[in-house]
Amino acid sequence: MVSSKKEPYILPSNDLDAPTKRFRSTSGGNWVLALSVLTAVSMALGYICIYPVLTNGVHRAQFHATVNSHASLCAGADGKGASHSGYIGLKGDNEDAPKRSFYWLFEAQNDSENVPVILTIGGGPGTSGILNPLLGQSHCAIKEDGTTTSNPNAWSEHFNLLALDHPIGVGFSYGTMVNNSRDAAIDVYDFLQKFFVLFPHLSRNKFVVAGGSYGGIYVPHIATVIHEQNLALARGEGQPDAVHINLDSLMISNPWSDALSHYRWLLKQSCDNTHLYNETACTELYGVLPTCLEAIQYAYDFPSAQNRNAALGTCVPLKLADTNGTMMENVKKKCDAADRICWPEFAWVEKFLNNASTREQLGIPEGVEYQAINTEVHGKFWAEGDHIQRAYLMYAPLLDDGIRVLHYIGKLDANCGWPGILSFLRLLPSRFQEQFRDAPDVPWPSEDVATARVIGEGAGNMTFVLMAEAGHLVVLDQPKLVKNIVEHWVDNRPFN
Repeated sequence: MVSSKKEPYILPSNDLDAPTKRFRSTSGGNWVLALSVLTAVSMALGYICIYPVLTNGVHRAQFHATVNSHASLCAGADGKGASHSGYIGLKGDNEDAPKRSFYWLFEAQNDSENVPVILTIGGGPGTSGILNPLLGQSHCAIKEDGTTTSNPNAWSEHFNLLALDHPIGVGFSYGTMVNNSRDAAIDVYDFLQKFFVLFPHLSRNKFVVAGGSYGGIYVPHIATVIHEQNLALARGEGQPDAVHINLDSLMISNPWSDALSHYRWLLKQSCDNTHLYNETACTELYGVLPTCLEAIQYAYDFPSAQNRNAALGTCVPLKLADTNGTMMENVKKKCDAADRICWPEFAWVEKFLNNASTREQLGIPEGVEYQAINTEVHGKFWAEGDHIQRAYLMYAPLLDDGIRVLHYIGKLDANCGWPGILSFLRLLPSRFQEQFRDAPDVPWPSEDVATARVIGEGAGNMTFVLMAEAGHLVVLDQPKLVKNIVEHWVDNRPFN
């Protein structure tokens, strides 16, 4: 039973020198142990708490947080797989004007205290990050009847999986919204700092950011904010009491990261490679393409919401031609052209998450309904023209500072097609550019049909994996192969 009781108390220290799962304070006494017990009880019972935090004797600002712990909800094989869900109030949050991020943490089934944490977010903009664990990343997977079953290809078998409904307004997150990826990334940093107050034993673990589709813009923004703040902390200029986040690598699938590369190569994928569009449509659309590319370049050179929206308006028709029932996101599948959401699994997830029992266990307040895709969030980002940017350029300083970047791509996707993705990676001005441009695509060492372009030791610093039998949602199309890729990547082990 989820309690709505508010318990104001001082959270035990987030001191980085504290031993794992043991709380300490520089001015502590037995009260610290008592408070750690109180914290454990509140987490188990799902208390809603307002935390005034004492870190190294410094009183920090209060924030709203809830933690609900689960032993059986979305459990894996043999009932294994603990998880924790809840809300964290972000900067500016209050009862009258809430701004609350919903998270669901799936503990690794093996050595959860020490293994990496993977932050997984949705795309869209407006697509829920909580879809990801239920579509193949966590202990369980969704079924057609709105229930779950154990997932043999769970990323959470070996890694802690932190799913986040990002940005505010998406999924179960609610309250004051933003309209651009930079502000949304700043919110994620705020969320993570508070998350590590609630789960301090994870704050020193290796940290990985994963996303796909519009995550191709979200992920580099989030990684950049984390890296900027880490550098500021190292100079003694960071946010007071912030912790260093051990950002190790990024994983991006079928991204939108550069509008110019995307549209320059879109018709190559839709007309020549996959024959998604017929010859008449292709002839007409190739006539529109130069105007589209010029509009994007103009918006890059003279950035404004007006110019970005003009570019979007010019280019969007290139994606609206008749597909004759073929699914744009996986050209080997069929889809009703009138239904732009071609994955029935989205509706299965909505049924599961809006079930009264599920909502109670997750700690969802009344009046907050789960939607896989939030059109209001999408509209705000669209109005700002957030789509029209060269987010891929953010990877260069990250790569140069040792943060590894993986792109793992489904070849059957005509929405975010591989030719445009490979193009912006070849153009990326990092210290690996020349090597990447000249590197061969090596056949995958197993029976799965894929190739890998790996620059660097182990799984690589800059790596591009192309999967022949996957579309836009690679984890749905090739779950076993994707798990293999993820495990090798996060552990930085050679794919062969």
